[in-house]
Amino acid sequence: MITRKVIQTLYKKYRKLPESPDFLDMPLLFDYAAKHHNVTIDMDGPVDSLVIPSINPASPFHRIQLERIHAIVPFEEWVAIVLHSSIIFLSRNSSRVSVHVHTDPPSLWERIKGWFGK
Repeated sequence: MITRKVIQTLYKKYRKLPESPDFLDMPLLFDYAAKHHNVTIDMDGPVDSLVIPSINPASPFHRIQLERIHAIVPFEEWVAIVLHSSIIFLSRNSSRVSVHVHTDPPSLWERIKGWFGK
């Protein structure tokens, strides 16, 4: 089960980009998610990109530059694509997709400003 703690751990563990997209475990992604999500690598454009057809083409998560992916992590029912400020979860059993967008908590100054701004 993927909990908030697991998600926070993913952000912390994969804080930095790999040296090269070649270090990403792409076969893992194709082994577990290709059946339901038809993921492909587009190498024809100016930048190599991962294309996920099961995500709406209007979404910013439909096409992701490979150089922006921090890691690909398998779970029992999901495969996670970790980016700097978001994680895309692709179901291994269906075409379901879930996206977690990381937001930084308000700073101390922002909280104090909020208290007096009310």
